[in-house]
Amino acid sequence: MTMELTDVSALSDSALAMLAWEKRREALHGNRDAFGVAHELERELRRREGRSTDAAPLINTMPPGASTRRRWWRFWN
Repeated sequence: MTMELTDVSALSDSALAMLAWEKRREALHGNRDAFGVAHELERELRRREGRSTDAAPLINTMPPGASTRRRWWRFWN
């Protein structure tokens, strides 16, 4: 799936952050196509960050409904 910049510009900051997070997750699971899309979405978020201050926290947060399970190797916590 390829997205054009015109489609991305219509998204809100939170929707863009959610989509970027999902694509980055797909890329980390081996989807090579999602890697480029995630990079472009994150680049757009960083570009918007210069324009507004509310985009910065969106890049580093998990979207609503994302799993917050503890990792299996952190069994002592």
